[in-house]
Order: sequence, then structure tokens, then C-alpha cells
Amino acid sequence: MALILDAFTTTANTIIEADTGAPPGSLPTPAIVVPKDPEMPFINGNGTYIFSPFDGPGSTVVLVSTYTISPALLPIFSVALPITAFFAYAADETATSTVTLRAIDLLGIVVFDVTLIEGLSNGGNKQNVAIGSGDALLLATLLPTLGSVEIVVTTVVTAPLAAPYPFGAAGEYLGELRVHALAAV
Repeated sequence: MALILDAFTTTANTIIEADTGAPPGSLPTPAIVVPKDPEMPFINGNGTYIFSPFDGPGSTVVLVSTYTISPALLPIFSVALPITAFFAYAADETATSTVTLRAIDLLGIVVFDVTLIEGLSNGGNKQNVAIGSGDALLLATLLPTLGSVEIVVTTVVTAPLAAPYPFGAAGEYLGELRVHALAAV
């Protein structure tokens, strides 16, 4: 299978959709880079963790990362295109992720929306790297009309309680998405 995407969660592709610690009217907002806890793992050599700018102990935050796959990376002629997504992440403290595949036509309308991974959890341990995978099949009838393919990762992170509470120490999140396609000509 050909690797068509290998990307991490970043401040450019991730927004904070909800945060129990955010003031009214401040969401959605981009994620920010936060200091990495020394105990937290690197993922494939990357240690750039992100979280909400409204950092607070015990807050629950919903992070949404959107990864776009250009149709130019997909085969031109195919009966069907199998796609496999692998998602790995670490977070402080409890985190649960859902990964969804969306096919968007040339008019910007979602024509295909399927959940690839649901309920992926780190078990509340900030030293765990949770890993999940899921498959989907894009049919040939969709391929000529595709404007783009998006993979959306929605992760709910509950920051730990800490006393005294230092900024940046109560919530960290880092994920890596790899997408493979079986190229058929």
C-alpha cells in the first residue's frame, strides 16, 4: 500500500471546538503549542504537543484536526480505492478519539462520510500511546467528482487536576495520522 499522508496534529490543522474552561464567545479557536511533560512520549520522533489556550485544571477540551488529501495523490483509474488510516496519539490525561473519512465533491458538498476509528482511548495514562486503524472503500463513481478527501480526527481530552497549577502542565495532546491507499490503475 502506498503512503499518501503522514502528518501530525499542529496549530495549523487543529482547532479547539469546545473547552469547559473557555470564556463565552471565544470558541472555536486554534490550538497552541504547550510544554511537553518529560514523562510524555515522543511519537515517531515528534514531541510538539498542543492544547487549548484556555488551559485550566480539570477542563474538558474537544480538539478537531482536519487533514486534507489532494485528489492528485489518488489514482486516476480505479474500480475501487481502499484507504487505511492509522492514528496514534498521546495525551494528558484521559483522551478519546474518533477518526472520520469525508469525500467532498467539486462543489464542496460532503458526498461520503464514514467513521474509520471510534472510541480510541489512552486509558487515562499520559505515558500510553493509543493506536488504532480503520479502512474504507471509495468507489469508482466518486473518484472523478472528488474535490478532496478529508480525514477529521476529533479528540476529547480531560486535563488532570494539579495543585499548585502551572500553565501548560494540565493538558497536552499529540497525534500522528498515516493514510495508505492501495493504488490500482
